[in-house]
Amino acid sequence: MPEQCQNTVVAEEPPMKKVKTGLFVPVNDVFFDGFVGATNEYCPYQNTVVAEEPPMKKVKTGLFVPVNETVFFDGFDGATNEYCPYTETSKKYDETRAPLGLNIALGSMCLNKKPLHDQHLLDIGCGTGTFLGRVKDKVGLVAGLEYNDGMIEQARKLLGSSTKLIQGSADSLPFDDASFDVCTMHQVLHHFPDDDNYAFSLRSFQEAYRVLKPGGVFVLNTSTPEQQRDAFWWLSLFPRASEAQCKRFPPLEVLKAHMQAAKFEFNADSVTVPLHRSLMAENKYLEHGVKSGFQPEYRAGDSSWSMAENFGELEDGLKKLQEMIDKGTADYWLEGREQLRKSMGQATFIAVRKPVA
Repeated sequence: MPEQCQNTVVAEEPPMKKVKTGLFVPVNDVFFDGFVGATNEYCPYQNTVVAEEPPMKKVKTGLFVPVNETVFFDGFDGATNEYCPYTETSKKYDETRAPLGLNIALGSMCLNKKPLHDQHLLDIGCGTGTFLGRVKDKVGLVAGLEYNDGMIEQARKLLGSSTKLIQGSADSLPFDDASFDVCTMHQVLHHFPDDDNYAFSLRSFQEAYRVLKPGGVFVLNTSTPEQQRDAFWWLSLFPRASEAQCKRFPPLEVLKAHMQAAKFEFNADSVTVPLHRSLMAENKYLEHGVKSGFQPEYRAGDSSWSMAENFGELEDGLKKLQEMIDKGTADYWLEGREQLRKSMGQATFIAVRKPVA
């Protein structure tokens, strides 16, 4: 387990101070006498009053306490690695979600010598199909692969029979070599097994490499363990679930190593982190503030809520939230959490290329 994901404890810390710059206007300082008579102090420390500001809530790491998941759901192939009941939550998933990083994916594709409207795209782990729905009119052909029964059912309803959708697993893509100009994978890695240093993720990268044409691009949308731990306002309410959740996300250095092991070209331009958009739709993420956490349809939009339920922490976490609402401190707490999110973002994009030769 990554060191940064060790046992989590919520702690209040000073907020991130930002200084706004404006036009330069000369000013003269006011000074106060020092103990030796010098007048160089500009702050009257004897009479200072500390003003409270919304804290940026940070989750501090402590001693490592192993957290083992015990709740899993059967996949279509008999494997039991799914921790979120997507067969049910997929029905409400799109009420709060919207594709993130369309500009990143399409921009990366535009660097290909082949015109965008001629490119063939495979979305690995296509979910309910919303990303494919947004890009299908911009490219020559789209296809989707999805593991979960409920998710692919929603994708078929959205996209219809004109879009090729196949149920399968990312480590064994049912497509020929060099079939696509671009492969995408959006918020999928944490649903893979994490054993053997995330070996399943490596195999999925190797499969993406195989089905890409030379010069093709692979765009990965995931979260780092740090982002998962600190950038989702509700997860600090569920320490054990947070521990298990961030363990599922491969650290950035592991992703880089696996991408290179799969023979992708990884360079300084490969990583992009959008700081302001959330993974949920912008108009839904904080529509009802912290009260959103009490709405099942909101919780269906992120699998970490299911993890909290799996660990038996959901009820206690919501009680803590209600106590803050009753005390009138919830908005102050949320503001601090949001400061932290906007300092690091919720998602990390990695765009890599299959060498031409």
